[in-house]
Amino acid sequence: MLNVAISSWEFAIFLGISILIAILYYVGYRKNLRVIEGVSKSLEKGLNPIEKEYTWLGGALGFSGNFKVKGFKKICASVFMLPRQSVLYYPFSLITTGYDRVEILFFLKEKIGNEVHVIKKAIVPYRMPKIFNAHLLKKEKIKINKRPFILMYKNNTKDVEAILSLARGLEPLGIMHIALTPKKSVLYLKLKINLKSIDKIEEVMKECLRFVDYKMLEVK
Repeated sequence: MLNVAISSWEFAIFLGISILIAILYYVGYRKNLRVIEGVSKSLEKGLNPIEKEYTWLGGALGFSGNFKVKGFKKICASVFMLPRQSVLYYPFSLITTGYDRVEILFFLKEKIGNEVHVIKKAIVPYRMPKIFNAHLLKKEKIKINKRPFILMYKNNTKDVEAILSLARGLEPLGIMHIALTPKKSVLYLKLKINLKSIDKIEEVMKECLRFVDYKMLEVK
């Protein structure tokens, strides 16, 4: 029979690490929950949905939500959180993903004839989104509020300037990617979020609703 002797200091180290892991799990879990709950409330205040349905992504990693809003086929939102409750995986997620985010898809009733992307330039190239038909789009380096962005579009029509106008207004609120895609007539939005910025999501949603009500009608 194998006997393994553990000294008192080794046991103390093991116990200390276990306690630290438990504390970090609790702190990370609670922080993620506060952000998730705050994003949900802010989305609902901004969208004022007729109906809503949430699907929990598991643990405290986020949720996906479907909202029925007047004037749209539907609006879908997904929140993705860094795994702060995991001491081992969290450092890797900082390298691969880097930030908490919310992605919203506004499914428009009107048909879209152009494709436009405004993407904040990432410091690390692999964090840039993959546009499957990028080879078919024109590409320009631009500045929005003195910050570097990439503009991609199929046709240089009025809706390009309309999306740029929306991006300029949303840039201070954490915009990372905004797009207009014709395949399913979608206005897509990706925002970087944190505890201090979740209240701004309400303003972002209202601005997007105004954009669809007025700007999209102007570019037809």
